[in-house]
Amino acid sequence: MSYLVCYKCDVYYEVETEEEIQELTHCVCGEKLVFFEYLEDSYTDSESLYEALNEADGAYVDLDEASDEHMAPEDGGNQQVREIISNGTTFTEKKASQYLKNQQNGELLTYAGVILFLISLFAIFLTLNIFYVVLTLVGVFLGIYGNSLTTQSKKDGYSWEKGLAGEKIVADYLNTLPKDYIIYNDVKLPGKGGNIDHIVIGPTGIYVIETKKLTGKYRIKGNQWLYYKNGSPLEIKNNPGTQVRKNTLDLLNFLAEKGISTTGSWITGLVAFNCPDFRVLETPQSYKVLIPRTVPEYIMNGRKESNMELLGRAALELEPCCVELSLARF
Repeated sequence: MSYLVCYKCDVYYEVETEEEIQELTHCVCGEKLVFFEYLEDSYTDSESLYEALNEADGAYVDLDEASDEHMAPEDGGNQQVREIISNGTTFTEKKASQYLKNQQNGELLTYAGVILFLISLFAIFLTLNIFYVVLTLVGVFLGIYGNSLTTQSKKDGYSWEKGLAGEKIVADYLNTLPKDYIIYNDVKLPGKGGNIDHIVIGPTGIYVIETKKLTGKYRIKGNQWLYYKNGSPLEIKNNPGTQVRKNTLDLLNFLAEKGISTTGSWITGLVAFNCPDFRVLETPQSYKVLIPRTVPEYIMNGRKESNMELLGRAALELEPCCVELSLARF
């Protein structure tokens, strides 16, 4: 097993064949990948590291500069402070909290059932009263039901907890954008189904962002999403790409209903995919798939928008529709 490492994203890809090495030359963020025979060489052997970087870049890499660029953590030098205006809790927060409460209620019922069962069982031996037999059965029922509720709530709530963590990660990265970008978190457009995780409006246009935090092996080929289970690919029909395309269309229709024409302006769909093992084999047709930390850079590098009046009108219309608004100040 060999490895291709991206120092910009701090991720690595496992490769087994020469074909994979030749095919996967760049990370999803655009950075050129660096080949290592052994993963530990990528962070323990500085000489091997800089030789690999030189080979990847095709130019001499200064050790001090390479150390700063590829190895140093973010220094937090950005001095901008964002003001977060919240209007309640997000949809994902509500769902995660709901399942957590159900889980806690299930645990209480389980404990109550066990205690009632033990007390009633002890009373049966002392009094042989049929009433305590009934209480024993009630205790068994409460214990079984409570345990079932706890187990199901944990299972159902796990995906919402992961989703909440993923949205928080992406929101933190978006908050590093310059002050002329406005960030809308958890947007519910009137008359449209579902919620949009994030919308960003700024000098490079409007961005609709769907956030997903998943584990497992995923391969993205155009608009087709494949999940590998036991080594076999399974196509995901209701995938994040489908969702972000729907959300983008909903936003276009919403703005059109407000008399805001987006003709000639950029509205870009993004999937911020937080997953340790995914690869974009073929770029999707109408959206981009990025790892969360590269989203701000991608947004800032977009084509400059000429119709700033349109962006201003869109920003005003979206403000009442979001649960959380992020504005920058210095």
